[in-house]
Amino acid sequence: MKTRKKNTTEPKRMLLLVCATEAETLYFSQMRKDCRYVNLTVLQAPDKCTDLQSLIDWTGRQRSKGRFDSAWALFGFDDVGADVATVKEMEEHAEKKKVRMLYFNPSFELWFILHLGAPSAFVSDIAPLRAKLQEALPGYEMSAEYFLTKGLNMHIKLFPRHSAADLNARNYNNAALAATGLKATTMPDFDENLTEICGLADMSHNQKVRR
Repeated sequence: MKTRKKNTTEPKRMLLLVCATEAETLYFSQMRKDCRYVNLTVLQAPDKCTDLQSLIDWTGRQRSKGRFDSAWALFGFDDVGADVATVKEMEEHAEKKKVRMLYFNPSFELWFILHLGAPSAFVSDIAPLRAKLQEALPGYEMSAEYFLTKGLNMHIKLFPRHSAADLNARNYNNAALAATGLKATTMPDFDENLTEICGLADMSHNQKVRR
């Protein structure tokens, strides 16, 4: 009689990403689908999370409830009314809640801008950079409606420049550290954790981009 082999396959680790706004949630849901990150969960924080502490607290509760191995709270400074001092003050609280902060100073739109290149110096006003972004991506606006219509394939269109954007973020962080004492974005840190838990992106099923 044959003996049944034990299943020695270890369960997949799970990653949670909680976004401060609907537009950010839609973009990272695109990323999850495009890259086939099956063990990534993307959630939108409820409307009551209007400040950084409430966003961290809610993310921490979802991490515990879902028993995620890693949890990130994503926000632009402008999403939660934060500044450099606020983020620094919240670092200990986030660590206590076992939540990592995925932030962008001054706005999440910085991530899209970094796909085009790194600003030569730290920029506190996103408006001039946003104008360049709108020029490069006709019809672009940072809204849920955009990501449900014209921007439905935003992630896959930007993906070929993802590695360049990551490098630009690292270089730009040096300028931000010198100017403010804090990185402009922790996206490179998130990318590392994403690869560690979810593996490399599988883009083989994305042969064509709808225009």
